[in-house]
Amino acid sequence: MTLAGRFARAVLLPLVALLSLAAQAQAPGSAAGSGGRTSIGTATGTQTDQTYEDRVIEGLTLSDDDADTEFSYDASGLPRYLRFETRLGTLPFDPTRTVQSSMALYGLIETPNHGTFSMDGNYAPREGLGSVTLRQRGIPLDADRLAHLEAGVIGAPSPDVLRTPSRIFLPLVTLRGVSAEVESLANFGQVQVSTGTPGRLAGQPLNAFIRQPGRVSTVGGQWQLRPGKDPSRPGWMVAALHENARGVIGASGLDRRVDADSTLVGFSHEVDRYHIHARLISTRSSDIEGNRLGYWFEGELMEGPRTHGYGLYRFERDLSWAGQAIANDLSGIYYRNNWRTRQLVTDFSIDWLRNLSGERADGAYATGSARWRVNRDHALGAGLTFRRFRSNAWNSYADWRWQNGWGTSSLRLELSDGSASDAQRTQQLTYDQDWDVPLGWSLSTSLSAGRYSAVPLRNELAEDFITAALAVVAPVNSRTTLRGTLLTEHGSDGESRQNVNLSANWRVSQGWTLEGHYNRNTGRSRAQPSLDPLAPPLPEVATLSDRSFYALLRYELQGGSRSAPLGGKPQEGGGRIEGVVFFDNNRNGSQEASETGVAGVTIFLDNRYAVRTDDFGRFSFPFVAAGPRTVTLRSETLPLPWSTVDDGQVRVDVRLRETTQLLMPVQRDQ
Repeated sequence: MTLAGRFARAVLLPLVALLSLAAQAQAPGSAAGSGGRTSIGTATGTQTDQTYEDRVIEGLTLSDDDADTEFSYDASGLPRYLRFETRLGTLPFDPTRTVQSSMALYGLIETPNHGTFSMDGNYAPREGLGSVTLRQRGIPLDADRLAHLEAGVIGAPSPDVLRTPSRIFLPLVTLRGVSAEVESLANFGQVQVSTGTPGRLAGQPLNAFIRQPGRVSTVGGQWQLRPGKDPSRPGWMVAALHENARGVIGASGLDRRVDADSTLVGFSHEVDRYHIHARLISTRSSDIEGNRLGYWFEGELMEGPRTHGYGLYRFERDLSWAGQAIANDLSGIYYRNNWRTRQLVTDFSIDWLRNLSGERADGAYATGSARWRVNRDHALGAGLTFRRFRSNAWNSYADWRWQNGWGTSSLRLELSDGSASDAQRTQQLTYDQDWDVPLGWSLSTSLSAGRYSAVPLRNELAEDFITAALAVVAPVNSRTTLRGTLLTEHGSDGESRQNVNLSANWRVSQGWTLEGHYNRNTGRSRAQPSLDPLAPPLPEVATLSDRSFYALLRYELQGGSRSAPLGGKPQEGGGRIEGVVFFDNNRNGSQEASETGVAGVTIFLDNRYAVRTDDFGRFSFPFVAAGPRTVTLRSETLPLPWSTVDDGQVRVDVRLRETTQLLMPVQRDQ
């Protein structure tokens, strides 16, 4: 029997059986019935007799959605959620277009005293491929400590102190293995270990783990050196992370196996007005002689609406992170200033750079932007980025956003020069429109015109182009929703590219949903590389043509008597959180028709419940405690050099029986 088959028998079937038993069993201290009354376990493992009862105001007429009598809710047993999918379709960029089938299962059971058990599994019988992640999070060890366990396809954990937004990009690895973490709630302490084989996740319909050579193990932790005056802040902290890689592909990207070790040590101090962070990295690799060192120091000072940032860094030649490429052979200092008021937001930073080997001249990298809200209906923005280091390049933009009778309009002019190795120049004018449509609908369009020009091998080339894009969400009725994005570009040299991404969602009956997805790509996708000298290199952009589809049948089960859903207080009810993570190419915080979602990113709710975004960048937490909640985008799961905005956290106030919609942009320096 294959490993996937053993996994199906040993894990999937018992989990389904456990969910079924939980649906029939009554939680300790609960009372069955539609009121949803129960006791809840606390972090100490004790119980409280506080309860939540969903009451209806006498004489109030419910709306159709509130009085949805067709879909009943089973309030007996432990709080639980189950989603099972069976999929049929073709893989993206598969020239044979062979139809594949796969299954997926996501399940969650919340216990009073043993944390939350969850599972995310995918399996393709014909190929024998798949992925699975098992989690047990929020396990109370005592009044102060919680434990988190994960097995399967996981992200290598790292201490919170080392995950803070930084000027420096450090890649982290996806593993098929196990991890464990113990955290102290009182002093922000953490201890983490993980081990497994590196790889990456393929897309729908398989969602399989694609293994890469080697083995990677990590160990890390953080400790509080001195508590701060504010108990909600960690004060002085020290953290360390060591990664050991054996037989992995080296930073050169060639098919060469290397053994590498890297250690990162960090100190941080956070108070109300200033933050200080210091990092030291040491790495050793079998393809170079001796150790390589790097360090950086960063600080922030808050003065009312202004924030001053400063830092310095130095990275020796051939420095890597456990065999993965990072910035090296340079040193520099930088200054950043951010000013935020109700009407004006400005952001400016400049790096002075020096090449350690002396092979290239010293230089600078600077970026700045400003956005002015003129009045209620109009806003102006502008930005400029330039680099004089290794190669000279710059880009700039100016935009105007305004409200009108049609919705929200935006006009944007972009100019760039030397932003690619072939000295490409670009001029582009874009008009975006977010249309005012009925509630539940969404419609946005984008129209661009411009010119690409390049000088490869001194032969002047120029191409005029026009691009149009459309994104729409159309609720046909209460059970059926259509979504689609379309993009087409035509050039004066006869080249063209198209992208069509369509999906339909039909809620067939209680718990059952049918979805269909179609994707079509033709032509060459254009990618604007980052000018940032510290950003990791991007792979070459190839001409890609593709056509794929998949359909899925989904069953969802939700039930259980809880005084509060997903970690809330006993007196609270519940709502729902839905969101989209998207590539914010123009850095305006809004998703335009031409901006796509980010697939496969891990999202945490209150650091306890985890989901991954789908191919459209969408995610949802189906039943969340009312009140203030924290949604966190894990930056280590983003493709470099994209990074979260601010700290990647969104604090929302979930209301009873309402759905909270989130837009979570990811950005990069231009």
